[in-house]
Amino acid sequence: MGGLGNQMFQYAFGRRMALVSNKELVLDQSLLLDRSQPHELVTHRNFDLDIFNLGHYRWGTEEEIFLYNGASNPSLIKKAVRRFKNIISPKKTIIQKANEFNADYLNIKTDACFVGRWQSELYFRDVAQQIKTEFTFNIIFNSEIEKYIAIINNCNAVCLHIRRGDLITSAIYNTSIGVLNWDYYQSALAYIKEQIVNPVFFIFSDDIEWCRRNIKLPEQCHYMDDNIAGKKAEGHLYLMKQCKHFIISNSTYAWWGAWLSEEQNKQVVYPKNWYKDIKYNNPEMSPKNWKCI
Repeated sequence: MGGLGNQMFQYAFGRRMALVSNKELVLDQSLLLDRSQPHELVTHRNFDLDIFNLGHYRWGTEEEIFLYNGASNPSLIKKAVRRFKNIISPKKTIIQKANEFNADYLNIKTDACFVGRWQSELYFRDVAQQIKTEFTFNIIFNSEIEKYIAIINNCNAVCLHIRRGDLITSAIYNTSIGVLNWDYYQSALAYIKEQIVNPVFFIFSDDIEWCRRNIKLPEQCHYMDDNIAGKKAEGHLYLMKQCKHFIISNSTYAWWGAWLSEEQNKQVVYPKNWYKDIKYNNPEMSPKNWKCI
């Protein structure tokens, strides 16, 4: 469920669970493809992980999905069949109860269906290198991308990510997640400027025109236009991970751009108040060496 960043968290957790228990990873996109709510309230997404070199999963069959998760409006016969099969061979479905990290999930070794966000590095840190290997791109990028790679490689490149989009247009997301206020970015910029000599900012956003109009920094800036984002935002993610330092928004997509960076001495700033609604907060979402503001 969710966009690219959320799907990456779910895959990383599922892959880790399959690796340590020596089991097959099976994916179910029923929730992802649910269109029962209007797009204005809940952003409809598609499967985006095919931009990576993943080869360690298969799709669940219709019968498997039904046995673990049921179906909407099943017939009485289907209900009876499912109940009977679960008596013979019980199916365990585990739904994450909260965003906070819970190590108990990592100890489950039996066949199970996991449903949740799994938004913490701790859910896959013990197989981190394997995850990074699988989250390599299977795309040949165009010359415009390569031009920016050359620029990034020759300066103290700082990725500055601004998330707006559905955090403004959706009443649900605006209430639960919310757009970060500029105070966070001011504090983050001040911190980065204390740590980094001659930073050059590369601004990524789902509303880059707003950024052009409203973000005016005294340092050199490059605004990353939509035409290099790619159909599944893979171009921007690829460029973000090439940067040396990061100021990220409350976006799992931006989180992964920072996490995938191989820069040994990277400075990463992330927001303490990731969610406007504090019941969703997850204090162990990010690595301990990242700067929380």
